[in-house]
Amino acid sequence: MMPYKDLLLFLGDDQCCEQRTSAAIALAKRHNARVKGVALALNWPIPSYVGVEIPVDFSAARQEIAVKSADEAVATFTKVAESEDIEFDCEIITCDVSKAPAQLAFYARHADMSFLSQPDPDDDDFGYYESLLDGVLFASGRPVYAVPYIGRPEMKIRKAVIAWDGGKKAARAVNDAIPLLKDRDEVIVLIVNPEQRINAHGQNPGMNLVEHLQRHGINCSVEIETVANLSAAAVILNFISDSGADLLVMGAYGHSRLREWAFGGVTESIMHQMTVPVIMSE
Repeated sequence: MMPYKDLLLFLGDDQCCEQRTSAAIALAKRHNARVKGVALALNWPIPSYVGVEIPVDFSAARQEIAVKSADEAVATFTKVAESEDIEFDCEIITCDVSKAPAQLAFYARHADMSFLSQPDPDDDDFGYYESLLDGVLFASGRPVYAVPYIGRPEMKIRKAVIAWDGGKKAARAVNDAIPLLKDRDEVIVLIVNPEQRINAHGQNPGMNLVEHLQRHGINCSVEIETVANLSAAAVILNFISDSGADLLVMGAYGHSRLREWAFGGVTESIMHQMTVPVIMSE
């Protein structure tokens, strides 16, 4: 696999932007990649049920604030990117808020990987950030690097965990993550209750994947967890905590429905409880 050469970074005024910017720049420096920062200047329509006529200048002022916020996000990123001496580019997209996920997915489709954040449930715009992550993950056809809203671990262990179920989505995620996995000191293929998917795992669960990754120069091993009274998501999260890993790679299961959060069970649990960055592909 070739190194990453083109990364997309969502620029916003949310508390998580600094962390995902740091993650994108760190990867860009390791791979000599360009980072394209995309900010959104949103048109927020006034609901018709408000029942009063909204002055034109009010809408114009609201749009001016959105443009100013996008400009500030671009300026902040530009200053950091220049100080880190990386190749970068910026663009501001003006669109209705309902179109934002599709617009961001369009740009993500033309990058090797997109950097977004896990939505913070305490953020007033929680639903909006969910829709962006949902839209890019399920409509771009490209992997997403999601940074926890609590930030990345301060200690860089350089250990990754692959949540492996033997399916095509997990296989896609692993393939998309190979250039990043090659940067890791250790990669663990974690399989939860393999007997439940014996046809997907074969005679020696995980070993075919280990052999494949070793051909790419990745230090890789298998860990099998057989647990009856915990969900797969809980087992994965516990394993990450116990092993000290600082990256999770997994397939994304679910679908976008009217821009609602509609991930499958394991995916949804991980995305709401993640404590380390997650690379996901659909």
